[in-house]
Amino acid sequence: MKFNLFSRIVFVALLAFVVNSFVYFSFGNIYSSKILNYNGFTQQFNSGIYQYRILSGYFLIWIYEFLSSLNFDDQIFKLKFFDRDAEPKMYLSFYLLNTFFLVLSTVMLTLITESKTFIATQSEKILLTAVTVFVIAFSQFVIVPYDIPSYFFILVFFFFMIKYVEKNSNRNLIILVIILLISTFNRESSALSLSLAATFLYSKFGLKKETLLPVAVLGTAFVAVYFGMRIMNESFSTNDGNLLVQNFLEPKNILGLLFWAVFFVFTLLLAKNKKAVNHILVFHLLSVPYIAMCFYTGIIYEIRLYIPIFLISLSISRTELT
Repeated sequence: MKFNLFSRIVFVALLAFVVNSFVYFSFGNIYSSKILNYNGFTQQFNSGIYQYRILSGYFLIWIYEFLSSLNFDDQIFKLKFFDRDAEPKMYLSFYLLNTFFLVLSTVMLTLITESKTFIATQSEKILLTAVTVFVIAFSQFVIVPYDIPSYFFILVFFFFMIKYVEKNSNRNLIILVIILLISTFNRESSALSLSLAATFLYSKFGLKKETLLPVAVLGTAFVAVYFGMRIMNESFSTNDGNLLVQNFLEPKNILGLLFWAVFFVFTLLLAKNKKAVNHILVFHLLSVPYIAMCFYTGIIYEIRLYIPIFLISLSISRTELT
């Protein structure tokens, strides 16, 4: 049974909405219970590395203030929390923000699968998008405001990166720079967009100016925002402590490592051909700075850290550059 693009977009949007809604309203959250109130959230996300992830933080507070201005009984949702200080409206704010951007992300991924460079059957395209929805939803035992918006911006960058590889015009490069700037204001994982750009451009042009110039332009845009925010805050914090040893010794983090390995292999198994496999490997190699910071200062049990790499690798697996 064949569906047109509009029907597929409606389906994946509904799938994202339904799955994420069940995750938020059918399971109690233990891991992120301390930030499910306004004071707890602002205390954590206005300090350390979190203070530079400003875009989605503003979105969340705006939603929270909007919900607070409405005269409705949030008890209708029958929410139950593990922390007595948790606020239903803050939890609903997380839900609305992340569900909205998950829907947008799945729509964006659908558009990527419809590009002429993406080689897959209609059934494969739908299944790949469904896998993405479930993996992202599953990763939300850690609730934060910036992850899922970051996936959307990365997928938008992927979409226009394909267009730039097809026709490396100044207009397309400007669009990529704008996307990267916005994405970096949301989360520094936007650096993975640079790894993606370098992977595709090197594959097509090699070490020529067609590769080096756009990567330099994009890199400059990223660095400008990255360091600009730190100068404005008069702080140059890049991490919140060394967790490297714990990431290789604690059982939960070892389980996180297994997740990384399994889903890395998953994208390799889905790769269309040897060239796609090489693209995935090169992308991972160019993503080493991000991966190293995840192991150094992140908690590997928080599998959300690998999700942006997984999304890009999954999209690369069936992309054939022309």
